Amino acid sequence: MKIKSVKYIVLASVCALNVAACDNDKNESDQILPDRLELLAVSPGAGEKLQPGMVEIVMEFNQPVVIADTAGITFSGGKVENPYTVARYLKAKVTVPQNGNCTFSIAPAALSVFGRDMASTEEYSLVLSALSGSSSRSPEAACLMEFMHENTGRKMISGVSACINWNQSEAMWVYRHTGRYPALNNYDFIHDVFSSPGGWIDYSDPLPVTSWADENGVVGAMWHWQQLANNGYDVSCTPGSEPGQTSFRPSDIFNPESDGYKKMIADIDRVAVWMKPLAEQRIPVLWRPLHEAQGNWKEETNGAGWQKSWFWWGIDGPEACVEIWKVMYDRMVYHHGLTNLIWVYNSGDSMRWYPGDEYVDVVGYDFYNSSMADMEYWYNYMKEHYPGKLIAICECGNIPKLSEQWARGLYWNYFMPWWDNSITGDTSSAEFNRTNHNNADIDFWNDAWNCDFMLSRDQMPSFRN
Repeated sequence: MKIKSVKYIVLASVCALNVAACDNDKNESDQILPDRLELLAVSPGAGEKLQPGMVEIVMEFNQPVVIADTAGITFSGGKVENPYTVARYLKAKVTVPQNGNCTFSIAPAALSVFGRDMASTEEYSLVLSALSGSSSRSPEAACLMEFMHENTGRKMISGVSACINWNQSEAMWVYRHTGRYPALNNYDFIHDVFSSPGGWIDYSDPLPVTSWADENGVVGAMWHWQQLANNGYDVSCTPGSEPGQTSFRPSDIFNPESDGYKKMIADIDRVAVWMKPLAEQRIPVLWRPLHEAQGNWKEETNGAGWQKSWFWWGIDGPEACVEIWKVMYDRMVYHHGLTNLIWVYNSGDSMRWYPGDEYVDVVGYDFYNSSMADMEYWYNYMKEHYPGKLIAICECGNIPKLSEQWARGLYWNYFMPWWDNSITGDTSSAEFNRTNHNNADIDFWNDAWNCDFMLSRDQMPSFRN
């Protein structure tokens, strides 16, 4: 059975994929084995137009199959992700582009029948096409992206990180001592497992974010993604075998049937629900997931030190982390409709951790106690390795003055000092009146405000018109 340019032979339901391969009431010896391999059905359905993004292809055959030649399974739109077989089914993931049609193909002899000296003799091809006019970028996100691109080398967006999670106290501290608000406030879902309506942390209440955006403030978000610690009751981002660390494995992302995969999807869904009010109010968000994933993993040692990753999502190396990024992107953008997200990637010294241009809008690095030489090295590294991408100081503490960096040609699109809870944790405390700060004191901010290229919140346009 040769199939040319099939547009999704539909399977009536997932249950159709679970039809028994043989009649349990008959003995195997009573069965007449087919003399050729035939394709019976393909999912998704015939003529169905898809949202661009990751799609799982399922092909059902008339006999159990195994992959004989992985190179014979191709996709004209890009890479075929994790092809594998289960009984009579071949499964694989591909990313459908926004425009045009792409073909998923299985070459002759790429499959063989399990337990029999029989290979496929035909080519099976499947045309995948996206919805016309579909887009992974909301108008507001596109507007903010355009603003940053147009102002590269002309203006820099100032920013701060919310003090631990869901507030504006760092920005308020800068305003208290300088009379100007930073343009960007970055929030953190670090306490996601503790969030509850009306509780001490409630991410379902969008007011801390929407009130900032209502003043033309730029919104950023990140996620210190916690998992259950080894002691059974604490949570942690830190991998390891100690009681307060977590043994959660990111490599479970390759097995959709595993508990780890299902847990990751449930976690992503929970954060996505909290983000939906922001999308509904047309607020673009600089979204930085899986930050600092590479940790101490070094390209020069060919990954020999990957065990030193300091967050669990990096502990199984680059392949698992990249897959989590892609699954998260697909889930948030195409399943939950969060097209207001601008995806920010934390760079290291290896391109193996990079999800790909189609999944990333901004690249950046986290600088602490860095010299000018450090800043120049990483700026030039990112310019070379990620051409056309926006470049940011994603986090920083105790870095050279921005006036000096700009004079050296380091045209960051935005910067964001990390918070200092001892100073800004309580806006009513005496400490809040101090001008020192562990990461960026008021002298640093005064230098920033004296730069004609620096943008504060009152200088930002609205991206929601």
